[in-house]
Amino acid sequence: MPDPPFRFDEDTERRERFHLDRIRAFGQENPLPDDLVVEIGSNRCRFLAELAQRWPDRFLLGVEWRMKYAEMGRELLNESGVENARVLQADAALAFPVLLDDGQITDLFILFPDPWWKKRHRKRRIIRPDFLDLAAKKIRPGGHLWIRTDVGPLAEDMEEVLAAHPAFEPLPLEEFPLVPFPRTTRERTILKRGLPVHPLYYRRVAQWESPNP
Repeated sequence: MPDPPFRFDEDTERRERFHLDRIRAFGQENPLPDDLVVEIGSNRCRFLAELAQRWPDRFLLGVEWRMKYAEMGRELLNESGVENARVLQADAALAFPVLLDDGQITDLFILFPDPWWKKRHRKRRIIRPDFLDLAAKKIRPGGHLWIRTDVGPLAEDMEEVLAAHPAFEPLPLEEFPLVPFPRTTRERTILKRGLPVHPLYYRRVAQWESPNP
């Protein structure tokens, strides 16, 4: 955890006290390594568990907002005997500043995020400028951002937002190494239906500096 412990503004600390107390307790109980793999929206942790088994020498953290799925994910990790992965029930926008040092993430996975179809809800989409500012600080230079979605318009929207952010550069899709990564439950369903999956692959550029250190 950052030292001294990170604190939000007084209003956020008061409004989110329960969640922030739990996040800080998780950080104290689960020291995280300097080369961390993170999945946002880990759902039932099927992808996280399989990837942890393929990468036994790395440590993985799943951040899942829904309590039900976070608990199911913990059960799956325990039943699978996975010791190099943990799941935290939290909003990533609250957890990242509290738990992570700058440059601690080597690979960030955002797989099949909620498209938030209604216009008034689009500000909740995970790929938005303010969250990219935060993610860029936590991903080390040369680290990777892996995204998949089955929603074409959402893929286009995410590409547009990422193209405007100076911390990320797209990598050619022909270099997108799907083979080392397991399929999520949703992805397996989509592929069985013969529907397309849209992968987006980005590198955190070395020369970017945060405007909000």
